[in-house]
Amino acid sequence: MVVFIDVPLPARAPIGTIRHRVGYRLDGARATAQLSGAPQVLPRTRPSLLAPPLRGGPWLAIHAADWPRGHRRVFYRVDGHARLPGRFAIDWVKLDAHGRYANGDADLARAWYGAGADVLAVADARVAAVRDGMDEPARISQRTHHRPEDDAGNYVALQLPDGRYAFYEHLRKHSIRVAIGERVRVGQVIAALGFSGESTGPHLHFHMADANSPLGGEGLPFEIRAFERLGRYDDIARMGTPWQADDDAAARQDEWPGSNTVVRFAEGLAPDREQ
Repeated sequence: MVVFIDVPLPARAPIGTIRHRVGYRLDGARATAQLSGAPQVLPRTRPSLLAPPLRGGPWLAIHAADWPRGHRRVFYRVDGHARLPGRFAIDWVKLDAHGRYANGDADLARAWYGAGADVLAVADARVAAVRDGMDEPARISQRTHHRPEDDAGNYVALQLPDGRYAFYEHLRKHSIRVAIGERVRVGQVIAALGFSGESTGPHLHFHMADANSPLGGEGLPFEIRAFERLGRYDDIARMGTPWQADDDAAARQDEWPGSNTVVRFAEGLAPDREQ
């Protein structure tokens, strides 16, 4: 059994260790028993600090710790080890000013605002893996389920200078502009947002991991250098309608976008590719 506990903490809380204390009561017992675990030392490594993987917006950062089938709760067993590759993953869906995600028939993949958007390198990095050639259906209603190893669809993995890997998944077929071993620069266009693999609609799945494997790496935290937070959805089922605007909407720096927040990235142009 796995128990998930999500506890909000003050920003930059100086916490070095944690100890779990679990209280429980057996059926028929009057008293509550308590079990205490050994102190666990928290990792000292800093999250990777990244440039945005997309430009402009608004973009909806889809993730939530309490979803039973959300990124943070789906384990994959690879080579005998269970891992959570999407522990800190974000699904990015583009919206318009009214919160709509498609122009016209939302069942048409090409009608989604994010379809075909430029996907950008988040750091100066080396291309570690590429998979291309997977088809994507023309309509959302035509999507099919895939084997777990094909869930990522067309994807690119970048190895960052800190040794961690950035994964970009569900890319458009034949849109990938880079090859394994190639060096890329921050902001460079590497592919286009698509609808391949296990996807509910055109979006960019982005996560960081400790290994060059979409399912075999453990998910790692990251922060984005700069973005403007516009608001959020308290209920993701309301996507497609106006989001709840923030009273304190402002530029954010060195932050992981919160659950189901709406953000905007700078519109700066990507640098030219090296020839």
